[in-house]
Amino acid sequence: MDRVRIGYIDFAIHPFPNGFASNLDGKTDFTRQIIHIDEILSPEAKACTLLHEILHAVWALHALSDDDKEERIVTALGNGLAQVFRDNPKLLSFIKSSLN
Repeated sequence: MDRVRIGYIDFAIHPFPNGFASNLDGKTDFTRQIIHIDEILSPEAKACTLLHEILHAVWALHALSDDDKEERIVTALGNGLAQVFRDNPKLLSFIKSSLN
């Protein structure tokens, strides 16, 4: 996957540039409309990180407040959704077909 639409913004999904951030798994750049994901992560960790960054973008685009709790909430929801999608492989297809 190389792009994801969140709200009215199409974000490109790119690996971190070399040496960019060794302590981060992912980062959303709203100015450049890019979600960076650490390329050395396992496929499962990449999926969780992408969900995590998507939730940060949703949080920002909907002007949610309480920044001190944002990271904890986004992490819990991202990991929780990743598990639900993994444990229920037909769920995303069902949701997609229900929205059409």
